[in-house]
Amino acid sequence: MSRRNPRRAYDEQGREIPPPTIGWLRSEEGDHTAFVHCNATDCGHEATISTDRFPPGLPFPDIALHLRCSACGSREVGVMRDVVGIYTRLGRRTGWGMGAAGALLTDYRVVGCDVP
Repeated sequence: MSRRNPRRAYDEQGREIPPPTIGWLRSEEGDHTAFVHCNATDCGHEATISTDRFPPGLPFPDIALHLRCSACGSREVGVMRDVVGIYTRLGRRTGWGMGAAGALLTDYRVVGCDVP
């Protein structure tokens, strides 16, 4: 049996499920950000970054291979879709809010040298 890639999902038969690419997330979802978290012991730094510097054909989970924690320098980082950004865009487009969960974050911002 071949080794599984930890940045990929697999179906019940063990077949790899192709991840979305940066270009697909930009064009189909309007997603230009990613949530990044440091997995190093005693760090836990988190940031929302722009994905504009990455090539369109790059699989989204592979962003982690190109990053280093800006707080501790570790390469043990994980990425996930920016859920706050998704809900913020949804709220702007439809007027939908978080209901009983409260309002969206007012201090939401994207960090990174490629973001003005």
